[in-house]
Amino acid sequence: AGRTGAGTVVDAAIVDGSAHMMNLLMSLGAAGGLSGRPLFERATIMLAKVHRLTGGRIPLIGIGGIESGETALAKIEAGATLIQLYTALVYEGPGLIERIKEHLVSTMAAEGATNLAPLVGRRVDEWADRPLPESG
Repeated sequence: AGRTGAGTVVDAAIVDGSAHMMNLLMSLGAAGGLSGRPLFERATIMLAKVHRLTGGRIPLIGIGGIESGETALAKIEAGATLIQLYTALVYEGPGLIERIKEHLVSTMAAEGATNLAPLVGRRVDEWADRPLPESG
């Protein structure tokens, strides 16, 4: 658990970067939400920025645009200790989980890692230093 500046204890956080986009859509009178691939870059940048700000002390759940082993790995490298699947899982079905797992296991083997810990946050600076894409 980590503490915020106000002394609040935080056990984990979900970081998706979409609140601004949702506010924009609502202001334009749009119904529904934004999910999947359009969220990936912004959400991954936000994830890395939060990881860097917290020094990796708080488990972060990476969401938004995870549709392959490569995108799952990118979230982990940007600081996610957990990932959440939704839109791609709906469209691709449960086989997506096995494909992601195979990619992560293959990457761990290539890196000589016995778990994902060495991969978590290893590209935080690369992602966190990117400017946030325009949302509209």
